[in-house]
Amino acid sequence: MTRSGWLAFTLTLGLGALCLPGAGAARPAHDLQPVRLAVQALVNDYALEGASLRLAREGQVLMQESFGGYRGDERVAIASASKWLSALVLGRLVERGVLAWDSRVGTYFPDAPVAARAITLAQLFSHTSGITVDDAGCLSSRLVSLQDCATQILDAPLAYAPGTGFAYGGNSMQVAGAIAERATGLSWDSLFIAEVVEPLGLTATDWTAGTALPGYISNPNPRIGGGARSTLDDYGRVVDMVLAGGRHGATAYLRDDTLAAMAIDRTVGLPVLSSPIAGLGYGYGIGQWVEAKDARGNTLRVSSPGAFGFTPWVDWRHGSNGVLLVRGNGAAMRDDLTAIEQLALWQLDFQRQTQSAKRAAPLRAAPCRRDFSPDASCQGQPKASGLKSLLQEAGASGRTSLPQGRASTLDARRRAL
Repeated sequence: MTRSGWLAFTLTLGLGALCLPGAGAARPAHDLQPVRLAVQALVNDYALEGASLRLAREGQVLMQESFGGYRGDERVAIASASKWLSALVLGRLVERGVLAWDSRVGTYFPDAPVAARAITLAQLFSHTSGITVDDAGCLSSRLVSLQDCATQILDAPLAYAPGTGFAYGGNSMQVAGAIAERATGLSWDSLFIAEVVEPLGLTATDWTAGTALPGYISNPNPRIGGGARSTLDDYGRVVDMVLAGGRHGATAYLRDDTLAAMAIDRTVGLPVLSSPIAGLGYGYGIGQWVEAKDARGNTLRVSSPGAFGFTPWVDWRHGSNGVLLVRGNGAAMRDDLTAIEQLALWQLDFQRQTQSAKRAAPLRAAPCRRDFSPDASCQGQPKASGLKSLLQEAGASGRTSLPQGRASTLDARRRAL
């Protein structure tokens, strides 16, 4: 978002708000060399083909670079980062009144089992619906339609009562996609092109993650919660729009209150029954993780990382966003990917960069093993191993290169985690 002066606006709803700072006055250049070194270390440590990273602040791209064998135009399967894209389709339909977050399954699937009919659209897209998390066999099949797959999912018994727990999985989102088709009379591909591809100017994003074919390839049964493929440039447009409060350039793509509704943590007070990142303590909104909130519960930072390592985030608190594009074992890399995100947030923190004598507090309190937290709260705690330790040392000392001899021992130290 490029605007003169300080811009601050609060997106308010009954349950929360987002605080989105805007552009500021001239500032010193951000030191992103530690981030570069961290991404290169990730590539080396996990023997990745490559990686690409895009960092922006207040509408200005400060870093867009590739590492290893990547050129920056790779089109990769983004797995669960697809959830954020699907959520945008639903958000646009809700904003126009075609659907509502409290729209119920029974309205669109009247023959669904009685227990499933009361499930809301918001529950379907926040993993609180009660639908089982074990992947339905139809999720990855192109031999059935999205409608048929959703019907199969709804016919299975619920795992728990809707709205009484959080269990991460893709089945419920498949049902939400089928509801969107029934509400509009359009296929998911047609909806996605009309609601996301064309208005945001995407050129290489579709729902056929399993193919390398060029162009937009249609899929009769797209995996709504994890079947997209995309590029650094395309997803960069998405996070830029989210950071800008729903604006894409001079165009209003989504209203700010719609974005606010999507970013509310809908897991507050619910038991976590299943989560791939339970140790981080994140909440969940509509198709996005809620990484950080203020003392009043207002969302400050959101993300949507995928199983292969693709990691996008938006930090409204400090007006920055990022997309880290990698293709590997996201579960194995998760701690290191989180640490790189935290390092990028730290280096992009304008307030910290302009303080000469005292560091600002970290964005959120977290165990030192889990986050990049180079402040007093980590004193006396066991020092993190592997990449996170190197990141902490770089941040604490202001280094722009890894300590002599440390890069060669990175892999051995990671195994000590």
